[in-house]
Amino acid sequence: MSDFFQQLKIRSRSNKGQHFFASWILLLKQTFYSSEHTTQCAPHIRAKVSVHGLLNKLIIASIPCWLMGLWNLGHQINLSMAASGLNRLTGWQGALFSVMGIAHDPSHIFTCFLLGLLYFLPVFLLAFLTASIWEVVFATVRRRPFSEGVLAFAWFFALLMPAGIDLYKLFLGVSFGCVIGSAIFGGYGRYLVSPVLLGVAFLLFSYPDLAVNPEIWVPVPGADGLQASNLAATGGIQAVHAAGLSWWDLFLGIQIGSMGSLSVLGCVLGAIYLTITDSASWRIMLGAMLGMLVSVLIFVKLGNHSNPMSTLTIGWHWVLGSFAFGVVFFATDPVASASTAGGRWVFGILVGILTSVIQFSNPTYSEGVLFAVLLASLFSPVIDFCCIELNIRQRKARLKALQGYLR
Repeated sequence: MSDFFQQLKIRSRSNKGQHFFASWILLLKQTFYSSEHTTQCAPHIRAKVSVHGLLNKLIIASIPCWLMGLWNLGHQINLSMAASGLNRLTGWQGALFSVMGIAHDPSHIFTCFLLGLLYFLPVFLLAFLTASIWEVVFATVRRRPFSEGVLAFAWFFALLMPAGIDLYKLFLGVSFGCVIGSAIFGGYGRYLVSPVLLGVAFLLFSYPDLAVNPEIWVPVPGADGLQASNLAATGGIQAVHAAGLSWWDLFLGIQIGSMGSLSVLGCVLGAIYLTITDSASWRIMLGAMLGMLVSVLIFVKLGNHSNPMSTLTIGWHWVLGSFAFGVVFFATDPVASASTAGGRWVFGILVGILTSVIQFSNPTYSEGVLFAVLLASLFSPVIDFCCIELNIRQRKARLKALQGYLR
């Protein structure tokens, strides 16, 4: 932190109003800049590794999903407009396209990307502004440092949102996740469950139309398309094929849904980056896939064959909805997930099993992975405790056996 910002913080202590605005400046600085200095004394590791750097890596890893999501959103909007015979969108996005003289062409990559970006930016900026306000308020009142997770919180919240969400609903969801999910526990690193998923769950329970209204996912008047997960939950694989969707479409993320959580390819690229940089647990990712594999096989063999979800093979379940996104970016949350090596396997398997249970038993909640991660996070302390106790017992047994051998 520079001397100017340090002095600004010290001078602001005498006045809460000055401290509030100084907090804004410090928050923005800490969000976009990180210290280049390493620690020089024990017991800290002398490396340029920080919470801020870890969160930045998560954002970088999600960029392929974001880029694919923006193009897909614009592509879906342009397709719906062509099917409805519309030449112009309502709202300021349509007015801007008309002023710029840009045609709504589903085959034009730049046009689709730009249209998706125009819907994403207001959602992200409002989410970031709302989270920043709450963070500044809590930091000002408590006289404590800021949490590093404001930018990542707003970023991932926006990626999970539909393009047509009302901004006041977005404000409520972000506020609930930020305050109830994180701030009251002390900020980033101290919460019990992911504040992003908690805010999204609050919106889905408070406004159920967010999950089923086609005009919210594709903001075009008269849009009637459904998400692939909803199609599969109601009509099985036949309904998915009837909508013109193939396995590769779902793998690439060419489907109706949120603005940045649908591309499995983007999630795979992000998972590779996070694994190489040691920023996320590969055990949780593989465990979730294994848990879903086992649970789907059990449901298909022993379950009710009249359930439409039983017509899908495991390959379809892996690419359906936001399963890959939830596993890569939320199940691997180092705060809410298990921290022991064995516990991460158990936690990942639990996420995969719960996802299948939710999707098979209650098709209303098509994005079962979001609720699965929330539920599994509640058990992560117990999982770690059991793994640690088991390890202690094994070490005691080995020590006892060694003592008996030496005698």
